[in-house]
Amino acid sequence: MSAFPATRLRRLRRTDALRSLVRETRLDLDDFVQPLFVGPSSVPNAELPGLSRYSVEDVVAEAGELASLGVEA
Repeated sequence: MSAFPATRLRRLRRTDALRSLVRETRLDLDDFVQPLFVGPSSVPNAELPGLSRYSVEDVVAEAGELASLGVEA
């Protein structure tokens, strides 16, 4: 007797509808959040590489740039 079943019941991913049923991860622009840290002056954040602390004037420009890219939060 074989350890594997004679018929393997599985969904084939030929159509978009079937692929959407078995898709595990889907990311949209609505899923992304960009933290913006505000302080008295613009300086790099040593604790979080790649993120900076922005002044009030600079955070408005940065938020506008993110909004133009489609990141709303």
